[in-house]
Amino acid sequence: MDRLRKHIPQIGRNRVPERPAPGEVACEDCGLDPMCSILDYADEQSNVPEGVLLRRRHVARGETIFLKDDPFRSVFAVKSGSFKTYIPKASGVDQVVGFHVIGELVGIEGLSGQRYPYTARALQDSSVCELRLESLSKSGREREELQQGIIKMLSAEVAFNHQLITALIHQSADQRLAGFLLSLTKRLHTRGMRQIEFQIGMSRSDIGSYLGLASETVSRVLTRFQKQGLIQLRHKRLQILDADGLSEVAEH
Repeated sequence: MDRLRKHIPQIGRNRVPERPAPGEVACEDCGLDPMCSILDYADEQSNVPEGVLLRRRHVARGETIFLKDDPFRSVFAVKSGSFKTYIPKASGVDQVVGFHVIGELVGIEGLSGQRYPYTARALQDSSVCELRLESLSKSGREREELQQGIIKMLSAEVAFNHQLITALIHQSADQRLAGFLLSLTKRLHTRGMRQIEFQIGMSRSDIGSYLGLASETVSRVLTRFQKQGLIQLRHKRLQILDADGLSEVAEH
């Protein structure tokens, strides 16, 4: 397999700014916050060795942070940008299994089998924080405290996946796509991003693969939503114009 991953330099452990940079999720809204709070990363005197948490690592569009079946080593949080996760197929048509926006975790499913079950690739220029679970024992924190932090992360991920599945269990193409768009904006709002317009890096074929629809169907439904005044989508920038109308489509 041709590995597209490039070397990502370690940025090191600097104090987290009180305010995130434009487009970044705030630390308290991030999926890694349960562990970062235990490690006291906001405190310059936390005394946690470098290499446990690697922060704000730039990932260019198209780069991968890990490949399917790579040995599990870390959990990643999307600090800015977005990622898709997919399972490569021999046919060359990859199966998209998820999209991850700011504040969300990527790769935590690899904890159980100690290998990543999918490939994760940046959909746009992005940044990640990487928590190396294999290095947590060097942090100086009590084992039980670290285990509680991992449990909190896993619990939040299970709850998130349950909500996501509930939102996307629909029959028609219109219902599935409406539920997907509403879920996407709700997830961004949950992470503190209150803009009325968002950039989405996924292609129509990626969305179709994820929702079980043909890319032509996705394009047709999006065009219909725009004509109905439900959304505005220009150059991969999405604005929900009528959330109630989309909810009506998703539920009926």
